[in-house]
Amino acid sequence: MSLSREEIAARYSKALFAYAEDANELEEVHSEMNVLLQVVNENPDMLRLLADPILPKNEKESFLNTFSQSLSAESRNFLEFLLQYDRFAEFVVIVEAFDQLYNKYRNIAEGTVISAVKLGDEELQKISKAYAKKYGLNDLILTDEVDPNILGGVILRVEDRIIDGSIRTKLQQIREQLINN
Repeated sequence: MSLSREEIAARYSKALFAYAEDANELEEVHSEMNVLLQVVNENPDMLRLLADPILPKNEKESFLNTFSQSLSAESRNFLEFLLQYDRFAEFVVIVEAFDQLYNKYRNIAEGTVISAVKLGDEELQKISKAYAKKYGLNDLILTDEVDPNILGGVILRVEDRIIDGSIRTKLQQIREQLINN
């Protein structure tokens, strides 16, 4: 019976988290895995090469060594482990699951701010700090999304919460009140 991508991600990310934490290298491994994730997202052929079932393992090892020499021993060992067990095809979902474990451990949340115009870094930082303080988080990492249909204001989505401060929603609420009265 084969494992689903989610099961593989859960198992391998937990193993990586425990391994990095035990070695007191959690911050370093987290940083390195996210840099690698960014590189893989920008160069998907890199991942295809490492996951290729036809390419001989020694060629994959040689390729892996070309970019992993500067990484911590824990990150290198984990990458070699993925190569040994032919799990590079799941690298992205493993690192994403690892990030979720890391964020939970560090009391960090991720969210999206939807606004009618692109927000500046300073505005995103203010929203992030206010939300994090209100909900007892150490940090909130926000991405900005533009939707001109909301007219103004912002909609904030963080995990299972949605805070809708858009002008469009406020206008709809006023309209409903006028119709109901």
